[in-house]
Amino acid sequence: MKLADYTTAIIGTGRVGSQFDFVPDHPDNHADAIAVSGNFELVAGVNRGREKLDAFGERYGIKALYHDYLQMLKDIGPDLCIIATHPELHREMVEGCVSVPTTKAIICEKPMALSLEECDAMIESCSKAGILLQINHNRRWDNQWLMVKKLLEDGAIGDLNHVYCYMDGGKPAPWWRSENEGPLLHDFTHYFDLLDLYVGEVDWLCGMAEQRKRPWAVEDFSAAFIKFRNGVTGVITGAELTEYDDSGMEFRGSTGVIRVDGDGLKLFQSKQDVYEPDSGFQWSTLQPQELSLPPTNSSYVDALQELYDALEGKTALRSDGLVGRRSLEIVMGIYQSQINGCRPVNFPVQIKKSGVEELRRLNQFIDKTN
Repeated sequence: MKLADYTTAIIGTGRVGSQFDFVPDHPDNHADAIAVSGNFELVAGVNRGREKLDAFGERYGIKALYHDYLQMLKDIGPDLCIIATHPELHREMVEGCVSVPTTKAIICEKPMALSLEECDAMIESCSKAGILLQINHNRRWDNQWLMVKKLLEDGAIGDLNHVYCYMDGGKPAPWWRSENEGPLLHDFTHYFDLLDLYVGEVDWLCGMAEQRKRPWAVEDFSAAFIKFRNGVTGVITGAELTEYDDSGMEFRGSTGVIRVDGDGLKLFQSKQDVYEPDSGFQWSTLQPQELSLPPTNSSYVDALQELYDALEGKTALRSDGLVGRRSLEIVMGIYQSQINGCRPVNFPVQIKKSGVEELRRLNQFIDKTN
């Protein structure tokens, strides 16, 4: 039996580290992906809480369980460190992993950090040490979202003109994320990463991030108009003010529309319905098209395989630190626009520190929980 090439430790054995199970019969967290990989061996886990740590150890047969990640690094010295903690810890933990000579690669959860300043420090430290840094924007490996990319590249909707993203959902409390993450950082980074993948670099945006009703000192409503360097425009809206959860993306082109929402991926193409001979005017409507949808895959498994290939010198990472930074820059651009009275913000953005902290300083985000 072939021994695994790279030993692996997970720092943060909670939801995305070892508990998510949304996709039946497919590994849907980091630990499950490692368990089916022949190239990586899970050797240690770190978590602040005892209950999740013990459950992780029992499920995966891991004896090396720690509360202190630095002690784990000293004792175990894994080749791969997976950081699945809250983002305010990411910079410190990445730099801690870099300081250990055995570290060859780091997988860091999204959002990459809470500020562009932190992103830059993480990128620089990994680059200087020759360590691969992969940011887990997992939709980049998801077959459905990759099919959207192929449809766009194949001209299925003609020339792309506009993209619309929306995400509404009423969550009872932000217990599942850190107190420094609003929905822009925690949720919309998925969509911003996809916009980077499909459309490209942002030229400027005009946005808002408001705390309207909820007591936590982060935004509960956000919106932005985005102009990309290639001329495509985009609109995003998101709120945590609804009883229902609803999210999706729509790509509107010159000859059709691609829509991805709770009902899955759909393609609509224009078809001439009515022609008026006297005026020469014609009406075209959107007609649904049959699609041969790709099989469900595990983005965690495919991302891990890509990392292995990169470690072996066979490929480059599709979501490295620079890619992870770009989605965060859109978030920071929206915060900067809100700080400036919702005025347009040109890219690259100037705000390098936490936009959430600056809006708290300006009393636009206020803790009303007491």
